[in-house]
Amino acid sequence: MLNRCFLRFQIAGLLLAGLVVTSWLSGCGSQEKGPELIPVSGTITVDGNPLPKAGISFRPDASKGNTAPFEPGGAADENGKYELIAAAKKGAPPGWYKVVVFPFSRPPGMGAPQVKSKPFNKKYSNPKTTDLSIEVKAGAAAGAYDLQLTK
Repeated sequence: MLNRCFLRFQIAGLLLAGLVVTSWLSGCGSQEKGPELIPVSGTITVDGNPLPKAGISFRPDASKGNTAPFEPGGAADENGKYELIAAAKKGAPPGWYKVVVFPFSRPPGMGAPQVKSKPFNKKYSNPKTTDLSIEVKAGAAAGAYDLQLTK
């Protein structure tokens, strides 16, 4: 009889220890979610032609109420397609942004040759002069984040 009681206490102790470890592990996996991010991707063109290898920066537009602490950014591939990243995650917080586009340059010593970007109007490279303005919002239509530049 004493052995049965002792066995029950051992089993109850193991179950309790298992519950504690499970609770602790599930708590360790939860991290702050951070800001809500909306997937943002599109194509950059200059006079209708894809702009390859360009950098893109979405600057929060405080004049339109966007006080996000992040400046989502990305780079266009060889077909002018880009995807934004903010806070080390894909997407951008919702709100209005001024869009800045600049020639992408690889740091020296990276082994790959420099790719010369197609020319485009320099006004797009300055947050004070760019006239590209986009609202990032959930459920945006296809092509909502496409960027059309001129020379």
